[in-house]
Amino acid sequence: MIQALPDSCAVFVSNALDGDISVFHLDTESGRIEATSRHAAAEAVMPLALSADKRSLYAATRGAQPGIVAYSVDAEAGSLSRRGAAPIASSLAYLSADPSGRYLLGASYGEHRLSLYDAERIANADGTPLQVVDGIENAHAVIVSSDGRFAYVSSLGSDRVFAYELRSGATATADATGELAAINEIELERGFGPRHLRFSPDEKTLYVVSEFRATIAAIARDSATGRLGAPKISARCPALAHLDDGRIRGAAPVDPKTLASLVWAADIQITPDGRFVYVSERTSSRLIAYRVQADGSLDYASFVETETQPRGFKIDPAGRLLVACGEKSSHVAVYAIDADSGALSLLSRCEGGRGANWVEIVARSRP
Repeated sequence: MIQALPDSCAVFVSNALDGDISVFHLDTESGRIEATSRHAAAEAVMPLALSADKRSLYAATRGAQPGIVAYSVDAEAGSLSRRGAAPIASSLAYLSADPSGRYLLGASYGEHRLSLYDAERIANADGTPLQVVDGIENAHAVIVSSDGRFAYVSSLGSDRVFAYELRSGATATADATGELAAINEIELERGFGPRHLRFSPDEKTLYVVSEFRATIAAIARDSATGRLGAPKISARCPALAHLDDGRIRGAAPVDPKTLASLVWAADIQITPDGRFVYVSERTSSRLIAYRVQADGSLDYASFVETETQPRGFKIDPAGRLLVACGEKSSHVAVYAIDADSGALSLLSRCEGGRGANWVEIVARSRP
C-alpha cells in the first residue's frame, strides 16, 4: 500500500535578532507558505534540532548566557509549546538530537569543543553536559547516524572531520549516561574549511560542504564500524567564479570590500532520493545544485538567487519543495525542485523574522 503524501507541513525558522522562532504553514500542493505564530526563545537563537520522532524541537541560543530551549511539537496542529530550558557553558554553532531522543550533541565553534547532553535534563533546566570533548578546532557541525551508533564532527579550523562512537550506558528509564569514543579522522585539503555535514540516504557517504569554496567532499563511510574513508571533492562551481576562496572570520577585522569578494558557504541539504545536493552561499545569496553521479562524484547542475545571505534551508520530506531563509532578509521563500534536473523555481514568499538562519520542517499529520 502506498502511503499518501502529507498535504501540508509545519515549518520552523529561528530568528536570531528577534530571539524567537517563527512557525509557518506550508501547503505542499501549491507551495504556498503562510506565517501562523511566533514563539519566544532567547537572545540570538540559532541552531535548531528536531528529534527523530518529530515530537520535540530544541533551539540553541547564543547570547550572553548560552542555553538550549526545549519545545513539544504538535504535528497535527503544526504548533510548538515550550517544555523547558537550561543554561549551558558553551555557545553552540550546531545542535543535533540522536535517534533515540535521549541525547543532544552540540558543536562549539568558539570553544573548540563537542558536548554531549541529556535531552530530558535540558528540559528540566539542567544543562550540565554528560561529556565534553575539547581540542576540535572551530568545531562547526555534528550529526548522528540513523542507528544512533556514530557521530561526526567538522573542524573548520583544522580541515578535518572526526568520527566518534556514541556509547549509551543506561536504559531508557534510568539516568542517562553516554560516552563519545574516537574512531578515526579524515584530513581534507588545506583551506577546505569543512562546515555542515549530511549523510546520503543509504548513509554510505558523508557529504561535507566547504565554507571557503562551496565545493563538497563526498567521504566514504563504513556503516558497520563508523570509519571514514577517502573523500572525493567536487569541482569549483562556475557560478561562483567571480569570488575568491574564503577564510576564517572573526579573528581580526577584515575590510568589507574584501569580504564581499570571498566565498562564504553555509548549509548543505540532500533530496530524499539522493540525486541532488544543494549548498547555500551567502556572499552571492545563491542556492547551488549539484547532481550525484553513479560513481558518487558530484557535478554542478544549476543555481538560483535567493534570500539575502542564506544561512539555512531545508527540503520537505517528499523531496519536492525547498524552504530557504536569509540572515539579511525579512522573508522566507519556497522553491519547487525539478525532479529531473534539480533546478529550483520560486513558488511563494512570506514575511518572516529578523536574522533568520535555521529551518526545520515537519509533515503535518491528518486529524
